[in-house]
Amino acid sequence: MPRTTASRSTPTSPARGPSPGCTACASNPADLADLYGRSRSEGLGAEVQRRILTGTYVLSHGYYDAYYLKAQQIRRLIAQDFQAAFERCDVLFGPVAPTVAWTIGAQDDDPVASYLADIYTLSASLAGLPAMSVPVGFGAQGLPVGMQLIGNYLQESRLLALAHGFQQATSWHSQSPGGTA
Repeated sequence: MPRTTASRSTPTSPARGPSPGCTACASNPADLADLYGRSRSEGLGAEVQRRILTGTYVLSHGYYDAYYLKAQQIRRLIAQDFQAAFERCDVLFGPVAPTVAWTIGAQDDDPVASYLADIYTLSASLAGLPAMSVPVGFGAQGLPVGMQLIGNYLQESRLLALAHGFQQATSWHSQSPGGTA
């Protein structure tokens, strides 16, 4: 099942344990509570923490029916729209984001810009569909542009084969911003 802001904040969420890869968090914790606390504060970025807090708020008493249940209904409608599209095609192509990539740290203080940057990738996640992005060039200031491939349920191999074929035909994957790798 795709991960939503609300589902990440539930007690049974896979994100409930220490953050994977946070080696600084694991060094000499005083106890399990310290390990978990440091994992959340040091192991997760500000945007991830913000989204977890939003999910916790949505699931709090009084808001469950108003937000979460309605969101689940909308999620089902999105999945139905995708299934209608997959009756006519095998894979959907689209942009990854409405703009080229940002420079590192450029949008750290603008959570709304971060949310809007996810606008094209959210629908596949909400529908629980396999999706991936591949590099397709460079835009303003030589920053990368990505193309998103979305496949039907259990069609990951088709997406991987398509991305592999694209990489065989182009060299975008071997280039980096500012020149060739």
